Amino acid sequence: MKKLLTITLLGLILVPALLNSVDLKISGEMWNRWTLQNGMIPADTSMTVYNSGITKNFFSLERGYVGLEAKFSDTIKGRFTVDIFSTDLIKDGAGLKLKYAYVDFGDLIPVPDLTTTVGLQKVYFGSIYDWDYSLIGKAPADGYKFANSADYGISLNGHIPQGWGQYQLGVYNGEGYKNYGANLKDNIDPAFLANLRLTPIAGLTLGGSVMTNGSERQFKLSDATENSSYNTQLLADGLVRAAFGPLDIWAEYLYKDVTYAPAFSAKNYAANCLSVFPTLKLKSLIGADIDLTARYERWDETQLPDSKKKNLLNAWTGGLNYNLMPDDTGNTAMQLQLNYERKDYDESVSGSDFANGKKDTDTVMLQFKWRFSASVK
Repeated sequence: MKKLLTITLLGLILVPALLNSVDLKISGEMWNRWTLQNGMIPADTSMTVYNSGITKNFFSLERGYVGLEAKFSDTIKGRFTVDIFSTDLIKDGAGLKLKYAYVDFGDLIPVPDLTTTVGLQKVYFGSIYDWDYSLIGKAPADGYKFANSADYGISLNGHIPQGWGQYQLGVYNGEGYKNYGANLKDNIDPAFLANLRLTPIAGLTLGGSVMTNGSERQFKLSDATENSSYNTQLLADGLVRAAFGPLDIWAEYLYKDVTYAPAFSAKNYAANCLSVFPTLKLKSLIGADIDLTARYERWDETQLPDSKKKNLLNAWTGGLNYNLMPDDTGNTAMQLQLNYERKDYDESVSGSDFANGKKDTDTVMLQFKWRFSASVK
């Protein structure tokens, strides 16, 4: 891992010197985080009685994005980004993932304001790429595993004339940026995505996404018998954003329908999520560059056929962001974030895995984020 990290970082530093004919931008973003979580701990060996106690207390580098953006011409651009992060899974305590590796072609298809993107790229489902991490947690579509934030594929990304909005159409592997080839679990069905954003008036955004996806294959390669793990998913999302003055409010509803092979149809289920996320920017009110954030989410998996695992989650988050320093473009170069999150599972409709408050948690997160970028001609 040390050699891999060293080679990657040296490559990001040396490549600009080797490609003088290409305009390059080097950028990075680091998320240094302290996490303190209080949850339920078994009070006896039978695990039938639980007491509240600290279950997590640690510092970490949750994300360390380092990337290159290359401009080959006025219509062709590329991006390569790696994600370095703290992990217990590797002896050296640090992991490395490819996050993006794609090229944008602005003139491949003769349609105005249409870009064709090829490679490991963003997946525009729900609010994943509207999400700017004003809250430390993930966007609902990412956090509840409706869709991955990046995947291998091809997409069309366009703007609607006269500023009315934008759209995306994509074909992906369907299993995210961590899996390809043999690690796709024999999944031969790609994922298809359609996403739309409309801006009928300034400050108001309406949108929605539809995605179909599959997992594994219906008949096993080994003996051609029906595969109990094979399923297809229909994913849908609708959202509204209202941003007027210092107040910015998002409301989002997500729906997932999972269908298994006919012989295993008893495993079919549906799930949904409602998320409301307001932000109040205080700079125009008090002068200090401080944002107050909040979020409420209701995650409903009560239709799961496994009676132990079905659950209904209510989650509340409150946060404060202090924007310490703007960069040359006016974006925040350093930011201090404080979040408190409460997760509470409704025992009246949840299964035994969630009884006695087993999964209920209170979490405090303090995060210091810093960003940098530089252009190389």
